[in-house]
Amino acid sequence: MSEIPEVSEELITAGLRKVFRMEEGEEGNFILRDPIRIDENRAINRVTKAEISEICDRLNSAKLKSESYFQWGTEAEFSLVSLDPIGAFERYFEDKEFIGQGDNPVTFKVGKPSREFSAYLLCIFAKNPILLRAPRHRMLLNRIRSLGVEHANHGIGIARGRLSPDAQSLFDAVGESLRFTTLRITSSKARPDFEKLANSFLFHAAYNTDMAARIGLDPLFRAQAIQRVRRTQFDALEAPRKTYETDLVHHYLMGVAAEIPLLEYLAYYHIAEHYFVEVFNEDLVKQVRSSITDPSFSTRRDKDIQSIIRIVNKVQRQVKDEGGVNEQRSLKLVLDRFVKLDRLANDLDAYDASLVDYYAQSDAPFAGASKAAIREVDEEVARNAIAKRIYKVRNALVHAKEGELPKYAPFAHDDELAREIPLMRFVAEQIVIAQGKAL
Repeated sequence: MSEIPEVSEELITAGLRKVFRMEEGEEGNFILRDPIRIDENRAINRVTKAEISEICDRLNSAKLKSESYFQWGTEAEFSLVSLDPIGAFERYFEDKEFIGQGDNPVTFKVGKPSREFSAYLLCIFAKNPILLRAPRHRMLLNRIRSLGVEHANHGIGIARGRLSPDAQSLFDAVGESLRFTTLRITSSKARPDFEKLANSFLFHAAYNTDMAARIGLDPLFRAQAIQRVRRTQFDALEAPRKTYETDLVHHYLMGVAAEIPLLEYLAYYHIAEHYFVEVFNEDLVKQVRSSITDPSFSTRRDKDIQSIIRIVNKVQRQVKDEGGVNEQRSLKLVLDRFVKLDRLANDLDAYDASLVDYYAQSDAPFAGASKAAIREVDEEVARNAIAKRIYKVRNALVHAKEGELPKYAPFAHDDELAREIPLMRFVAEQIVIAQGKAL
């Protein structure tokens, strides 16, 4: 279950204040400094305390809710994220309604968010000020505010951002401006399986149209916490001082751009995987060299020569049995070569001060991955634990055979997987940087 959203009249009002210029009027109502024009004769110029209270009560009365949906007895609304880069799903299904058959038909409608969901999104803005500071969110803020700005057009005041004719509330304006898509499902009787119905609709749509979307909160409404530990201001950005391996850069860019946690994690894992064969072979050479340079070794004794043969044969059998190098062992060797644990811990602390303790005290249940104490006194123990955790998470993502446990369930385990991504990302970044060459 995703995080339960916090909704209150105070948060809704705070969210409105962040995106609109308002002044408090009589009886707790709010007046817009710049009315939003619907057409030449109608405009929205206020929001009432009664409407805010009604919407808040409605949201808090939901029987089930997560960060991406609200469910009542006979209806539910789900936030959708398009899985294509140009938003074809939203454009094709916008404002289309599909009514089922039978004695208790179910209706599906894709389109703009309801007033309630728009209010919830405003709560997110109120709780996460960083959202409106990022460049893409400033563009969003300007788009919303432009609804209230008029300019001359043949002597008639026309808003730059026109609303649809059926808009009546300030929350309608928010919903339209955000260009956010939801799926609303209504049933003639109460039922507990709205999420299953939503996923059934999404499968049916993808099967018949080849356009896909998933239930989830659009990344636009997720605070990009990584930005908080980086110097993102333009005037602080300098020219690079190193060149980096092109393949690694491409994997890293894929991870940063990915909107699906599974793809993000695997993109960063591929950076470590890039060096598996190299470090594994180096380790074999090291083992052989250590044996033949030992004072007790003699080229005149057959048993000493045979011990070297056994080392090589053992490794060859492992490679044959596993279809390649021992990945968990190779991952540990990559950590040994490229990753400094103190820097890893500091990066994690700067990103989220709770994560180092989380990895040390908590398993990753969907992957059967055990605890990893990054600040373990014995670094060898720490690196082994980190390698084991990362490798098991990776296996859970790529192996999904029926009956095998544990395994990753797409979307259902995304919140748990999201907590594993910073560890993998910061490991990958150290690898890219460590192999860079000075300009």
